[in-house]
Order: sequence, then C-alpha cells, then structure tokens
Amino acid sequence: MYSPPVPAPGLEVFLSHATDDREHVQLVSAQIEALGVKVWLAEHDPMPGTLIQRKVHDALKRCAAVVVLITNSSVDSAYVQQEIGAAVSLGKPVIPIIDKSLDRFLFQPGMLAGLEWLTLDLDSPADAMAKVTATLQPLVISQLVVDVSVNATPTPAQTLILLGVGLLLGY
Repeated sequence: MYSPPVPAPGLEVFLSHATDDREHVQLVSAQIEALGVKVWLAEHDPMPGTLIQRKVHDALKRCAAVVVLITNSSVDSAYVQQEIGAAVSLGKPVIPIIDKSLDRFLFQPGMLAGLEWLTLDLDSPADAMAKVTATLQPLVISQLVVDVSVNATPTPAQTLILLGVGLLLGY
C-alpha cells in the first residue's frame, strides 16, 4: 500500500515556474517531495482577497530554498524573474533547473548570473532529478539535525527520513 512521503518538519521549498509548465512542475515537485520536503506552489495555496505579492513574499520568507524552473514558457515571466530577485534579496539558496530545449538566445540569466544550474532533459529526466535530490539533501539533513537536537529524540518520521537520506547518500 502506497503512503505519501512524510514531510520533514518545517522544511519547505518554493518552486518558481510558469503556469504553462504543469508537466515539468509535477516531475520536479514529485522528486522534491520524495525527499520528504514540502513544495510550495502558488496555485495550490489559494487565498482570495490576499495580494498575490504578499502571499508570494510570505512563502519566500518561510521556505528554506527556491527551486526555479526555467523553460521557454518561464524565461519571460515577470513573476518568475521577480521571485528570483526576491529570493536573492532574502538570502535564500536558489537552485535553477533549466530545460535543455530552452532557446539560449532568449535566456538572460539576470540574478542567476554566475550560479551553477541543473539541466533538465525531458526525454531523460532521471539525471537531473538525481541532481535535484543531491542538491536538496544537505538542507533536509540540516533541518532534521536541528529538529532532532531540539526534540532530543527523533520522531518516527524523522528517523525514516534520516534512514532514507542515508541510503541515498550510501551511508
């Protein structure tokens, strides 16, 4: 019987993307959630009557990192560009994932200039998804270490996540 991954207590990642990239978003989101990390997506957090800017800014402040999905759809998105700028100004780690088929003439890195990024090949996404996992694992481990040190005894969920991360890292 399938049971969804248990989120690491308090660990959440902001996934910046264009709404046209639903397929890509599902793939990346599922990989991150497999680590037990909650993924924040604007479309899954409806707050009628709330300024979108406030909702997004609050989520960016709360999240441990920002994963940015750069595709032909998102490369010109004002929201994606602003989310990157806000994440950088908040000092959040930014992890760019760039679609291999992206028209490189359209891509202006802006605030991402100088950052290493992951390349996503939709015909063979396993390599990029493994790199997403490896990139986020230190955040998961550090959050679990903090949670365990505060609580002295890890919860069953924390123990399972630590075991899973250990297996992925080969410990």
